[in-house]
Amino acid sequence: MVIENVEESGDSLTLRFAGENEDGTELHELRAAHVAEVLQGITGLAGDFTRAGAFGNALDSEILVRPAREGSFIIEVVRFAQEHHEAIVGTPTLGAVLWWATKSARADVKDFEYLDDDMVKVIWQDDTVAEIPRTAWEELNKRKRRRKRHLRQILAPLSDDRVQSLEVFDVPEEPGLPTSPPGEFTLTTADYIAAQPTDEVSETFTIFETEAQMSAIDFDSPEKWRVKTTAANRLATMEDADFLLRVDRGLAIHKGDIFRLKIREDVLEKNGQTRRTWTILQVLSHRRSANDDDDA
Repeated sequence: MVIENVEESGDSLTLRFAGENEDGTELHELRAAHVAEVLQGITGLAGDFTRAGAFGNALDSEILVRPAREGSFIIEVVRFAQEHHEAIVGTPTLGAVLWWATKSARADVKDFEYLDDDMVKVIWQDDTVAEIPRTAWEELNKRKRRRKRHLRQILAPLSDDRVQSLEVFDVPEEPGLPTSPPGEFTLTTADYIAAQPTDEVSETFTIFETEAQMSAIDFDSPEKWRVKTTAANRLATMEDADFLLRVDRGLAIHKGDIFRLKIREDVLEKNGQTRRTWTILQVLSHRRSANDDDDA
């Protein structure tokens, strides 16, 4: 597959998916769904870095596709930007962005330093060094899950056993446009695996006591009791076996009854979303509604 990134004077990015069919013949076709994912990933990646200013002032850009050429599986994609040539000289190519994005997915940053020429010197965990424009560097440190999703789309054909590698050729069509180091590089299934978004999960819990009413009771399932407090109205799991036994033996519970409960609140934070669940560990006391304050 060949993908090109061309601004008004342009640079060319070529993606060549190489591999073999089951009969040993050279790969000349990919699954249509994978090709669609590649184009969506390139469009998303280019869009994020365009909006971040990594390609200069090119806000009006468009991804175009060129006809295939012979050899492996090739598609050419053009990023066309409505801007003056002078504005894009010295800005990174789309290939450079792809290189930095895949690099950051498989290697952590050991250290970095802001340079005087609006560049950032980055030392990766494997001790390799890159100089990245500040706008591109700042974008690399945002929307990491979204970026990994774009990379997974671009590398989707590598999930096919027939596809062995993705060869990337990043050659500028105009002198003065920088190429992504090393200009030509190969991505493999290991890069596809490294781009798998990781779930950011945090699990904590607290135990507290509170007064509450039972707004819903399920005698058949201890997991469907609803607890109403002054702070919240939540579905809860009843784990007080002694209390459940008393209920099973005929304990009368009225709508306005007040219970003193010992509750564990489990908090699961995953990818920025929070889920809270309650478990009733013990029913400490129970007083009747109306004017009857006798303990049960």
